[in-house]
Amino acid sequence: MASSGPPTTVPARSRSVLRRRLAAGVPVAAALAGTLLTGPAAAAPTAPSVPSVPSAPSAPSAASGNDVYVWATGVNLRPCPRVSTTCRPTGVRLGREYAAAYCQAVGDRVVDGPYENTYWVQVAAHGQVGWISAVYVRGGDNNQPVPGVPGPDSCV
Repeated sequence: MASSGPPTTVPARSRSVLRRRLAAGVPVAAALAGTLLTGPAAAAPTAPSVPSVPSAPSAPSAASGNDVYVWATGVNLRPCPRVSTTCRPTGVRLGREYAAAYCQAVGDRVVDGPYENTYWVQVAAHGQVGWISAVYVRGGDNNQPVPGVPGPDSCV
């Protein structure tokens, strides 16, 4: 009767092929083991670095610590809460990122699809301080201030 289980011996030809394959893999395995043992995992554990929002060159208000999330892309940072030609964008664009918010004030009305707002938020982003429309900040409702951001009395 033929055995239905695995063979108990390996033919000589298969053993020599197996030896060559194992020998070729030993340097690779040793290199990988060395990398695993001496790489970052073997280093002493350190606290994870937390990305921080760049601080403003000169903070407009001592009170803050509020971060807002800019949900849209290509949001212009402006020197004032207006969209007029006298208030041209600074060249900094925000998008899908957090920014430090200092205060909010009423300015020009901005409409983008179903969203509209007259509130603007003063933020620090990419080394500059400026204003973005509250339309592009997560939270709040149409024509309402952004929750958690100080009001106009906090603006300088």
